[in-house]
This record gives sequence, C-alpha cells and structure tokens, in this order.
Amino acid sequence: MNYQLITLDCDDDVVLLHKDTFKVSRLKELVREQICSKWEKHSYYDYSTQKPKTQISEFFKQISFSQETMKIDQIKFDLTTDCQILKINGKGWQKGKLKIQIYISNATIDKYKLCLEFCSDEPEEPESPLDDIRKMIQAEAT
Repeated sequence: MNYQLITLDCDDDVVLLHKDTFKVSRLKELVREQICSKWEKHSYYDYSTQKPKTQISEFFKQISFSQETMKIDQIKFDLTTDCQILKINGKGWQKGKLKIQIYISNATIDKYKLCLEFCSDEPEEPESPLDDIRKMIQAEAT
C-alpha cells in the first residue's frame, strides 16, 4: 500500500471542505488573505500592562536567551484537515486529507510560500510489471 502526497498545482481542481467547495486557486487566495490579515494586523498582548505589546510579525523576528540573540529566517505552519477533491483529469470525488503548508521568510508576510497537498484515504495501487506487456498486447491487437 502506498499513500502519496499530491501537490495541488492545477488551479481548476475543486476541493470540498465540510459543506463548501473551492477551486484550488480560490482556496489559495483565501488562505493568503487570512494569513496576511492575522500576521500584520494582530498584536501580541501584554497581560501585565493590558496593552498591545507588538505585532505578531515583530514578535517572530528573533529569539533571545541569555546574551544570545538569534534571527528567525523562516517560520513554517502546517495545517491538515479532512476533505474531498475533484481533479480535472481524475476519477470523481476522492476522500482524503488536505495539507496546507505556509512558509514565511524573515518574518515578512511578503516573502511567503504556500503549498497545498492532498493525500487520498485510498492507497495508490502499484503498477504491475505485467501492465506494460498488457498494454503492448492491446496495442498490437488494434
């Protein structure tokens, strides 16, 4: 049994999340809007002063401990949820998991990478070594 992650790079494929359907292109837009909105506008709250302390983007630029300060080069978010996918060249709806990966470089939302991947609940059947022979026989018969 072989479970394989498939990158969703066809913008016209359709993803069903709960009761809502989205083209891959639209889902990418929505994820980007949400991340940008939350990253730039929300602040880290200082409960001792009861005031916003700094923006999330500033909060993740570096970490410090003792006398050492380290710059954060990249932050990665992984999200996974149940879904169904309808691929343009596929065999109907497939159930599986949608994996969303977001990479933010240098704590700047302008430098981000978004990757959508799908893993089917049904394992991919490995091709039989005899499949090539069957195809050749069928081609000769026609």
